[in-house]
This record gives sequence, structure tokens and C-alpha cells, in this order.
Amino acid sequence: MVKKERERPTDEMSEKNLVEALKIFDPDGNWETQKRFSYDPENKRKFYKVDAISETKKIVWEYDGPNHYNDTWKFHRDLERDSYFANLGYKMERWPYFYQLTKDVAKKIFNKNFSDEKYKDAIKKIYGVDSETSILAPGWHTTTFTPGSWIEKGVDRFIRRLEEMPKSLKHQITYSLILYIESVGNPFLIIGDHKKLHDLIKLKIDKKHIDYYYSHLYKD
Repeated sequence: MVKKERERPTDEMSEKNLVEALKIFDPDGNWETQKRFSYDPENKRKFYKVDAISETKKIVWEYDGPNHYNDTWKFHRDLERDSYFANLGYKMERWPYFYQLTKDVAKKIFNKNFSDEKYKDAIKKIYGVDSETSILAPGWHTTTFTPGSWIEKGVDRFIRRLEEMPKSLKHQITYSLILYIESVGNPFLIIGDHKKLHDLIKLKIDKKHIDYYYSHLYKD
């Protein structure tokens, strides 16, 4: 693939930037951060701390880092946490660390709150760019927290999320895996022995979905 000139993103999606996106797309949510919920009446030192919450709309957002996919204890705790908030009447939403704010993803997640103007504001705020094609592509670029280290239930969670999201995301993420494997020359480091991931990278990539900033293509 021929490398094109384009803006370089100055940042990526993170817990902090997820909150910024929520404020831009859904300003009526009155978003709070790091709010604590004591779940054990016998021990107030046991609590859940949420990344973002709208009491107005009864929505909780969590930014899921790698340990939500490679740690059995964390995986189990996620299930308990989801049940806890569901029982309190909250809708639980999660942003995986391999997502980026493509327009398709923004439309899917923010739905009726999406607008082109808000999207433009969001990518400028988060990535420091004016064009969608200059944002960091979804997937993996330089991190060592790759799917090769995930537990099997983490892989299943990942595949399920891909099927729930716009098909463009599947192409973007798969392409990032392919580029990473080509860069290091060792598939095991990137996707381990997980059959579902080896099957995934056989996907025929549709080029119309991958016009983003992939670090492996834009090395200085």
C-alpha cells in the first residue's frame, strides 16, 4: 500500500478522551467521572468506581483496557459489575481499548445524538486533526498488549463485539493485526495460537474501510 501524506494524530481514544467524546455528543448527560458505588453494606471499603456516569440518563460508561481481555479475575469482575449496575437500573456501556472514533463507530454508539458537526469537533479535540482519515486507526499499533496474550473468553468477547459493530470496524481492526504481524514477523506475538484470530486475519480487506492513520505505514 502506498503511503499517503496526511496529518499525524496527536492522541488516541483513552479513558479521558472517552469522557470528552461523551460531553461533545451527549452534553445533556451531565457526565460525572470516578463516582464510587459501595456494593457491600458490611464493608464500605469495597466499591466500584466508574469511568463516566450520567445520572440524568442512567448510563454508565467504562473504558476497557487490556486486562479486561487477558485477566480471568478481571473478566469475572466485569460480569459482576455489569449485573450490579443493571440491577440499579443503569445501562452499562463499554469502550474497548482497540476502538477508535471512526464516523461509523460514532454513529453506532451515539445514534440520535450524532451529527457531522459534533464529529468534527470530537476528532479535533481528541486526535488534533480535521479529517477522519487522519485519526488513529482502530486496532493495535505499537503496544505489546496484543490479542496473543488474551484468555479464550477475552477472544470470544472481542469477536462478539466485532459482530455487534459496523462491518467497517472489523476490516480496520483486522488490517491493523495484519500490519503488526508483517512488522514483527512473528504471528504468535500478535495473535498467539487463538484459532478464531487466525481465522479473522484471513478476511479479505475492503480498502474503502481502511483509509486511516496506521502507524506501521507512517513510520518516520
